[in-house]
Amino acid sequence: MHYEAYDRDDIVRDFASRDYLMPAEVAALGEVWPLVRGDLLDVGVGGGRTTGYLRGVARSYRALDISQRMVEACRALHPGADVCAGDARTLDGHADAAYDLVLFSFNGIDYIDHGDRRRVLEAVYRVLRPGGAFVYSSHNLAVLGGHPPALSPPPLVPTVDPMRLLVRGARRLTAGLRCRVNRRRLGGRQYFAADHALVNDPSYDHSLLTIYVDPGAERVALAAAGFVDAVTFDARGRRDPPRHADPWVHYLARKPERPPCPRGTLPPRSSSGHAM
Repeated sequence: MHYEAYDRDDIVRDFASRDYLMPAEVAALGEVWPLVRGDLLDVGVGGGRTTGYLRGVARSYRALDISQRMVEACRALHPGADVCAGDARTLDGHADAAYDLVLFSFNGIDYIDHGDRRRVLEAVYRVLRPGGAFVYSSHNLAVLGGHPPALSPPPLVPTVDPMRLLVRGARRLTAGLRCRVNRRRLGGRQYFAADHALVNDPSYDHSLLTIYVDPGAERVALAAAGFVDAVTFDARGRRDPPRHADPWVHYLARKPERPPCPRGTLPPRSSSGHAM
């Protein structure tokens, strides 16, 4: 897993300062609004960006994050909320068929080893009730153009105040050095495959390794895990656009109302003899 930086003070503060829903999240959650009002599990909750919007709407709200520091930040901002440390690959402590909706926002799934990605999908499938929905986001492989992101120090924000400019320049220099150190540390682990890539992108001074996936391949992975009716949303909340050019893609997939029939068998029939 590639989440070590999420215990850093500056990153915890950044996540705790966020309080909004993105247009794609509004569109995806709106499509399954009756499920949002049911029993909800908020995976990778971070500092509680989504908690204030969902906790008061859901019949029951539980949240988890791999980082204990993030859990503490979320609890501090939302006293009384049911927030615990937990692993999205197993969802240990969460019963089968316990939730109507599972949310895994802000590309949290992209900081888990690609080989464990199916484990996340299977764990979410397990805890969802039949007819439940999974909403999550992931980085878009297409935006990389087949190349790792270039080293990108944070920009210098201009100001007419010479002292502020000096301070900002010193901070930018420090951040630039940190970017280069992180790239030397992590750059050798980058790779590209046909359906995904692992890259050291500019996030948090290049301190993370991030998975980018092909949206078509992600739909295949969802189907392989048992999900049906998968749809995507772009950054503006448009459903299934002709192509995805945004850095993030949001996904909505459902657990079937009935388990799929084993291969070679026919669907059950009603008393009238018709297939149900």
